[in-house]
Amino acid sequence: MSRKRKSKDEGLSSSWMDTYADTITLLLTFFILLYTFSIVDNEKLKLVGAALRGQVEGVPMTNEKLEDIPEDLTPGIGAKNPYDLLVEKVTDLLEKNNLSDDVKIREEDAGVILQLGDSILFDTGQAELKTGSYKILDVIGTLIPQIDNEIMVQGHTDNRPINSSKYPSNWELSSARALAVVKYFINEKGLSANRFSGTGYGEYRPLVQNTSDENMGINRRVDILIVQQKETGE
Repeated sequence: MSRKRKSKDEGLSSSWMDTYADTITLLLTFFILLYTFSIVDNEKLKLVGAALRGQVEGVPMTNEKLEDIPEDLTPGIGAKNPYDLLVEKVTDLLEKNNLSDDVKIREEDAGVILQLGDSILFDTGQAELKTGSYKILDVIGTLIPQIDNEIMVQGHTDNRPINSSKYPSNWELSSARALAVVKYFINEKGLSANRFSGTGYGEYRPLVQNTSDENMGINRRVDILIVQQKETGE
């Protein structure tokens, strides 16, 4: 009698340990999934959690429950953050309109910068937009309503001094050029003024040293900065 009772107790103990091990394994899998999801909304997370919870509670995951989980719910390895998506959107826009040679894209901590050479927009020493620049600004203007980011227009010059009655220094010239672009977006394209700011930096933020005509041409530019939005916790 004692041997039979002992054998029965050992069977119950082993069954309990198997269930416990399965539960721990499922919980570990769940937390690994949480860790690997870099971008996932609450609804998708609830679906995954419900499915895993059903497994822990002994409810099988049916085909219907699997179909409820969106196909785009992928681990963090394949997910893209909003900044990368913005870069892709800008790149695609420029390529589709054959503007990749005229507008350069720079990625900086502050955001995505569309770099336009001054010769595309202005005549030498002037701040009135050339007619040929309208097409480029019109294309960029179609992007701005699609995003919520702040837009900062920044004027830059090379280090050659200017001293005219209209522009006593490069400060005035670069500021006037930035303002001309801002006013075009607002007055001609009807974009909201509260999204824009314009700043002139003169020659004081060069991309390269002003040691050649080519380098000076690079430094004479207007940068349209699409400010990277800061993530805020809910």
